[in-house]
Amino acid sequence: MKILAPIFALTLCYALFTAYLVLSYDSLPERVASHFDIHGQPNGWMSRQTCVGFTVGIGVFLPALVVGQMVFANRIPVSFVNLPHRDYWLAPERRKSTSALLLVYGLWFACLAVLFATGMHWCIVQANTTGGPSHLDYPGFFLVVGGFLFGTLIWIGLLLLHFRRPRD
Repeated sequence: MKILAPIFALTLCYALFTAYLVLSYDSLPERVASHFDIHGQPNGWMSRQTCVGFTVGIGVFLPALVVGQMVFANRIPVSFVNLPHRDYWLAPERRKSTSALLLVYGLWFACLAVLFATGMHWCIVQANTTGGPSHLDYPGFFLVVGGFLFGTLIWIGLLLLHFRRPRD
């Protein structure tokens, strides 16, 4: 079934996320620069435990929110679902298969969100372990954010492509 690949991918993403958090934890200073100004200079700090806890929260909450919405998509009223050609795709004879497909898309987006949280944590680790004063590496930051935005655009495009106007 189509759902096995994204479940496997999400499991792999979480394994990498968890491994990186564990491996990078001791390399972070007790006081972590966690927010940076336009010049890459730190202007906000957290304790190491709070920073990693915040990263775990983002890496778990955001994907769970997306997947949870897709899991319950078949239980909410059709009028609450924002989907192209909603009446066609959520007709009683297609609702179950549409909900299953939305779950698959949700799992793929959850992979993207976990990778984003991992990438943002990587940026924080890099900024705090350079050996000198903390400084955000903007090329790495823009690579992570740009990768997430690009992946999101691809995800949206594929979702819209699938739910394009049905053929009569």
